[in-house]
Amino acid sequence: MSEHIYESNGSTIATKTVMMIRRCGRCDKLFAPLIAECSSCRSWDLDWSPSSGLGSIVSWRLVNRSVSGPHAQVVPLTIAIVELDEGPWVYATIEGVVAPISDGPVRVRFEPRPRVDRFPVFAVCPAPPDSEGARPAPQCDSASNDERSTPRPDVEHRYDAWWVRTSLRQCELMEGARVLDTAAKSLIGFAIRWAPFGGATTGELLVTFGVTRGRFLQMLDEALHPQQTDSDNMRGLKRHLQNALAQAWQGSTTALPASSA
Repeated sequence: MSEHIYESNGSTIATKTVMMIRRCGRCDKLFAPLIAECSSCRSWDLDWSPSSGLGSIVSWRLVNRSVSGPHAQVVPLTIAIVELDEGPWVYATIEGVVAPISDGPVRVRFEPRPRVDRFPVFAVCPAPPDSEGARPAPQCDSASNDERSTPRPDVEHRYDAWWVRTSLRQCELMEGARVLDTAAKSLIGFAIRWAPFGGATTGELLVTFGVTRGRFLQMLDEALHPQQTDSDNMRGLKRHLQNALAQAWQGSTTALPASSA
């Protein structure tokens, strides 16, 4: 069996084909691999515990990265926040095609292979067969209930997959009501998809829009500024989304749960 390596604070942890996560020895809560202190009871007594390696994509983006050296060829990579079935959130590199818009969560599984761009690798699970009575691929079934950690407060999930999908649908609604044009919708959609990451990097903004982070935030604020011709409902949607994105992109502590790394 092959080994997979994690590095944390200069130490190296190797496991055989299993993704290891942290479990608090005092309160039994589960955390992402790089967490060193329990956010619930503040204990430093964290043990290693095997996970199922299964989860769902919370948010994802396609980025260009040089993965083998500073002068190596730049290649497109899909990076994502994955919510493991046990509860913790982790950054990951995704292999496979992720649908731009999905009616349900995109399921992924951990792949025990060398990491790309510092993140563990997850592969998109195959879609369940359409034939009646067919079962989903067993390697992508959800973890059993007794493997899940205690649900976290709603505030930690503020920018989760449900929020991303809902916000994108609100953009569609505003475009249909003709309070957003195509350019504004594209700008806002970009900001929504990057919200769980605390916003896009300066390099990503320069490549995509040719502007600095400060100018992008200004453009975002202008696109969501309520107009006199907007209905009360559209004004409310704009203000709500404007406030949520401003908090996420300006490094709010709720933009990414403390238990993910």
